[in-house]
Amino acid sequence: MGIVVLLDDGFVALAGDTGEELWQYRVGDNARAAYASHAGDYLAVEAEGSEAGPSLVELDPSTGEVLQEFAIEESSSGDSGIDAGAFSRNVAHGVRIARDPFDDPALRAVALDTGENLWVQQEPPECTTIEATSSDTTVGMVMGDIVLEGYSCAGGGDGAGLLGRDLTSGEELWRFEEGFGSSEPELNAPERRYDPLTDQYLAVRTQSGATRVFDVATGEVFGEWDGAVIGVLEDESVVIQFGEDSEYRRTDQSGTVLEAISMPRGTSQTEYPVALEGGVVVHGSDTRDSEARVWFHEWGSDAEPTDIDVSDAGLEANEAVLSATAAPGAVVISYSEDGTEGREVLLGLT
Repeated sequence: MGIVVLLDDGFVALAGDTGEELWQYRVGDNARAAYASHAGDYLAVEAEGSEAGPSLVELDPSTGEVLQEFAIEESSSGDSGIDAGAFSRNVAHGVRIARDPFDDPALRAVALDTGENLWVQQEPPECTTIEATSSDTTVGMVMGDIVLEGYSCAGGGDGAGLLGRDLTSGEELWRFEEGFGSSEPELNAPERRYDPLTDQYLAVRTQSGATRVFDVATGEVFGEWDGAVIGVLEDESVVIQFGEDSEYRRTDQSGTVLEAISMPRGTSQTEYPVALEGGVVVHGSDTRDSEARVWFHEWGSDAEPTDIDVSDAGLEANEAVLSATAAPGAVVISYSEDGTEGREVLLGLT
């Protein structure tokens, strides 16, 4: 399978190496919501029916064939079409993880076919290794069969934690906590971001301090690095972006540098390059103009990075959101302009 693209009325799958359409499932104006797991092994569409009422349709990601169709009591969205508010990647195996930052409960798992709660976590996790008086769930996300719950601790001692729960039961499987020291009222706790690197590894980043990488199945810390970890390769080497040093490094778990490549000069680059077995794909813009640029840095090469010509697409870096992801057979650049008349462009780099 290549890459599955979300439209406002369903999905279309494209071959990564050619862009050829493999299959599509679209329901027109009846579309209300769509779901896709992080690994891409679960796809579903909610649609309004006729007399039968709304339904949930689960699809085979490889072929687009309908695997199952369930009648549901009501659609999750009353508006026509699938947009950002009606799309969720916080699902796996027909279960959606819901979190309302302004209301109870802290976290719950909902069966998509019935709408019933499989489990409910009413309160945030209690901080067990930090002497804190309160805690708050800050993130809930799904990777495979594991629900990841990030939380903060405050009052007396500040800190943060991450725990893994079983998807269908909510049982706590593992936990990691760290303290930041005594509370300072005028200081905020370091902001944390949770970025999946692969289906197995999660990077937890702060604005200051190391990037910590977790094996989500076991909760074990795979390693810590000073720079921004952007990938874990097949040999379990780690790719790190060092902005201050203007280079990317591939290291082993101990931190020994295996290879390093320099960033191109005179460029404004994205925060999230794509780490590949053969090198790093970076997108951004030349500091002298606003035209979007794409470069490929090859591991083991002392030459300047290859400038990939995307000028025919007319991409203006300051007019849109530019992102990239690795797909089977290609790196896909996504270009999304603001506004109802804005263009949506996908470029496949092979």
